[in-house]
Amino acid sequence: MTLREKKKEKSSLRKRASVFWKILVVCLVAFSFMSLVIIATLFLSNVRLSQFPIIGQKVAVIPVKGEITLDGCSVSIFGGGDCASVTAIKNDLQLADDDPSIKAIVLDINSGGGGAVPSRELERAVKNTKKPIVACIRETGASGAYYIASAADHIVADRDSITGSIGVIMTFQQTYGLYEKLGLNVTVIKSGKVKDIGSPYREMTAEEKDELKRMIDKIYLDFVEDVAANRNLSIEYVMNISDGSLYLGSEAQKLGLVDTLGGIDDAIDIASNMGGVSGKPTVQKSKNEQGSILDYFLKN
Repeated sequence: MTLREKKKEKSSLRKRASVFWKILVVCLVAFSFMSLVIIATLFLSNVRLSQFPIIGQKVAVIPVKGEITLDGCSVSIFGGGDCASVTAIKNDLQLADDDPSIKAIVLDINSGGGGAVPSRELERAVKNTKKPIVACIRETGASGAYYIASAADHIVADRDSITGSIGVIMTFQQTYGLYEKLGLNVTVIKSGKVKDIGSPYREMTAEEKDELKRMIDKIYLDFVEDVAANRNLSIEYVMNISDGSLYLGSEAQKLGLVDTLGGIDDAIDIASNMGGVSGKPTVQKSKNEQGSILDYFLKN
């Protein structure tokens, strides 16, 4: 074998060795990567991501603003009246309760109340939520809105907020006097003597007023009993302070209707502590508030 041929053979051996080592390195890297993926999969199957400080440290803020209603808010091109939709808020509560990254919930309340049925439905939803809930009464948390707040684990209210108004009211607008003056007559054909109870076309009888008062008293008693149970107060005590009176936040705290005086930041801090959040939490705000069609186009 000539010297030239020997050099060619050595060069060929070097190339084959280089290719071999490159293939070996690629295989080792691929093997290491697959091993890491398998280990990570096995690890995360037993450990929730929410247990990591950076990922699972959220507090959800859910607005309860405007009239509490079973139906959604009506929206026009100019805007819709503020309302707290029971369906939307219950959905937000469920999503927050099911999200492992959310440790606690804050209800951002600014409402004068609403119907007895929607208010009670939300009160039940708050009570049945597993995670800690802090109710924050900003400007107003009265009547049905306070009913909902009472089911929270802790209530924060601004010292000058309007709270309370624990009571039930039913109103009827009657126009029969005006109709008589105008010479208008309305004929009602009915199957029972109280079928048109509350009719605006005639004066209400004493028996009808008694029947409606009986219904109001029953709803009122349910309201009082639930608030008493939620706030760990006696029914007699709650009845004594539940004549429909409005209280400032500072007064409500002295009466035991509110736990802490403060604002939304205080409520978030308290909720964080109750949920075991370490450090400053990430605030996740719900977007169930209604706007106008015009607002939608301006934002988009």
